[in-house]
Amino acid sequence: MKVYVEGLEVVDPDAGEPDFIRLELDDDLTEEQAVELIKSLMTPPYVIRRHYCYHDEDPKKPCRIEVIEEVR
Repeated sequence: MKVYVEGLEVVDPDAGEPDFIRLELDDDLTEEQAVELIKSLMTPPYVIRRHYCYHDEDPKKPCRIEVIEEVR
């Protein structure tokens, strides 16, 4: 399983593709550091979320997403 912290811009569906950042958590990057980095790079409104990715596991399972913070 891999764990990511993601920033996803909140946009009107007709406005095009939202900005998106995905950072993989590991020994060199904590969740707190990833959240602060996303906040320094994105302009509100956006959602910060935790993404548990199970695609590399056998058997494969669907990913699980949890909202960490909504920034308005």
